[in-house]
Amino acid sequence: MPVVELTLLLLLAIAVGGALVHWTPLPLPILLVVVGVAASFVPGLDGIVVDPELFLLLFIPPILFADAWVLPRRDFVSTLKPVLLLALGLVVLTVVAVGYVMHWLIPAMPLAVAFTLGAIVSPTDAVATVATTQTLPLPAKIVLIVNAESLLNDASGLVAFKLAVAAAATGLFSSTAVAGNFVHLAGGGIIIGIFFEWLGRELRQHLIHLHAGDPVLQTLLTVLMPYGAYLAAEALHVSGILAVVAAGLWASGQEVKGLTADARQHAREVWRMLSYVLNGLVFVLLGLQLRRMLTSVDEYAPLDLAWYALVLWALLMVLRIAWVWISAHLRYRLGWGWSGSSSGPDPRRMLLVSWAAVRGSITLATALSVPAVIAAGTPFPERDLVVFLAAATIILTLAFNGLPLPWLIRKLAVGSGEESLHEEHAARAEIARAALAAVTVAESELADPEDLAFARQLAGRYQGKLELLEGEPQHARLRAAHITLRRRLRLAAISAERQRLHELHASDAINDETLRIIETELDERELVSSISVDRG
Repeated sequence: MPVVELTLLLLLAIAVGGALVHWTPLPLPILLVVVGVAASFVPGLDGIVVDPELFLLLFIPPILFADAWVLPRRDFVSTLKPVLLLALGLVVLTVVAVGYVMHWLIPAMPLAVAFTLGAIVSPTDAVATVATTQTLPLPAKIVLIVNAESLLNDASGLVAFKLAVAAAATGLFSSTAVAGNFVHLAGGGIIIGIFFEWLGRELRQHLIHLHAGDPVLQTLLTVLMPYGAYLAAEALHVSGILAVVAAGLWASGQEVKGLTADARQHAREVWRMLSYVLNGLVFVLLGLQLRRMLTSVDEYAPLDLAWYALVLWALLMVLRIAWVWISAHLRYRLGWGWSGSSSGPDPRRMLLVSWAAVRGSITLATALSVPAVIAAGTPFPERDLVVFLAAATIILTLAFNGLPLPWLIRKLAVGSGEESLHEEHAARAEIARAALAAVTVAESELADPEDLAFARQLAGRYQGKLELLEGEPQHARLRAAHITLRRRLRLAAISAERQRLHELHASDAINDETLRIIETELDERELVSSISVDRG
């Protein structure tokens, strides 16, 4: 099928999934996979083959960069030790355990090939994990740990994959080479990512000094940044994925000086749209590929294949649960636990961290990149079975881990981030106090009665925010009720303005350009007026 028609069909599938998600209990990622599987039965879509290298290049850099960009850097540093235990220690354990167990279960699968399978399924997927958990009321620290882990374990998983494929092709394995290659790939990727983020920020800053701070240009440069980091890292034979993650983490909080509010707003909207579309394409393409991957193995009985897949999923979960529980208690004994409880690790939080282990696009791309032939032109041993088990793992983790998460969260009744909400309220109160002080100083310099009245009205608004955020509960509720009533009045007035504007356009009293200009202003005012009571 031509690329243009295929792209339009994929975008249509994303739109269909985005509409259906409001009437189904399925999270959007799982629903999009289902839509993709259903679309694979459409003539012309059943033979879609995605080049894994192209897949990684087009989709993964901007998605991982956006996810790393919004990761709270201060909180990430505070949870770095447990994240590294999951992203490094658990990956190594998974590769080794899966290798030996699957080699024992399937004697026809060589040990090096079994290690390759373990490396493919070991990392949780940042794209799938973030998309699955972003709308769930998980505690902030659990979301942070799970998302940070899934961003970092891609590097360790891909390093293990490359070494396992090399061992399967040559029959040679060296622990010294493993350590050296990991340091080279990971360290080089981090350096390249930080360098490219710094270079991109300096370029944007220089353009602003040259009065070239156009919001569209500034946003375009941020979109190009992850691609540049990825391509440069891959050209230097280091981890492109880790370079993108490092660039995103380093960009977090590194604001470009002189950037206008329009540029920031434009960047947020563009990245929101880009992330939505690319995430959707990843899961729809995943669904399109799954049917072919699941039907590629015909030398094994269906029941045997189902048994192998279930054993692999169960093994992954046992390893993860055991590792999380053991390491959590070890961290608590060492005094740097993450459970949030002074009496010891919280079993509910540990269970949520253990269960949020979705596999997705990285597993898909890695499985498809297993070479078809090795040295001397011989086929890669059990390649179709490896690809099948990787695809089955994606399906089972999306179904068995992703689907029960909302029910599990409600059942465990774990808090959903009251600390971060308190921090936000405190910050809002502080900036309102600073604004009130600035208005008070300016008020003493005003002589015109109208200007003075406006200054006092503005000061009253900020004083009202402080009462809402820090006042007595009864006064805060009364203030919130007043704010709600005033908002309704403003929205009613804006609605009347918009209705009259469209009447003028329908009668040809104004042209399309005038309609767009005025309606844009009305939209901005409506957005400001629609801010929730909680945010003052």
